[in-house]
Amino acid sequence: MKEQTAMNSTGSTSTVSIPALLAQRPTAATLIADIQNGDLRVRTTAVQEAVLVGSSLIVPLGRVMAGSDPGAARAAMEALRRVAHHCARPRASAERRTAATELLKLISASFPRPVRAEALYLLGCVGGPQQVQAIAALLRDPALADDARMALQRIPGGAAARALRQSP
Repeated sequence: MKEQTAMNSTGSTSTVSIPALLAQRPTAATLIADIQNGDLRVRTTAVQEAVLVGSSLIVPLGRVMAGSDPGAARAAMEALRRVAHHCARPRASAERRTAATELLKLISASFPRPVRAEALYLLGCVGGPQQVQAIAALLRDPALADDARMALQRIPGGAAARALRQSP
């Protein structure tokens, strides 16, 4: 059985099996609850572990960003960035596509402008031709036109270039 040496909160080390570590993997619900927790250490750990859950966290993180707790909103934004950038890594095309699909949900008018702008920024990192039409539609929105334009400029391929040439 494979084992991993881990340091606990008191500073001592213990040996834990890899399956035991995987069993401790956080869920989306526990991470969202921890991000909404007022304790800075709990929030920080949740932000760091967000990539373990992945793109299923994207919309719930957007909801926390839209909430009234500024500390939780900042933590959610950092977690969202980490998840999106993790999904953009090389040889993770399926995760990239899933993240882009989830980020498209955050650009809907039901979310406040800051959430939509952050989602557009991240779509520039993970988006592809499939997302161009939805992003290009926001070029007509005065509040988001610049964000949409910057996202399209970062998306490779002819579809994004055509959308930019046809923009108002």
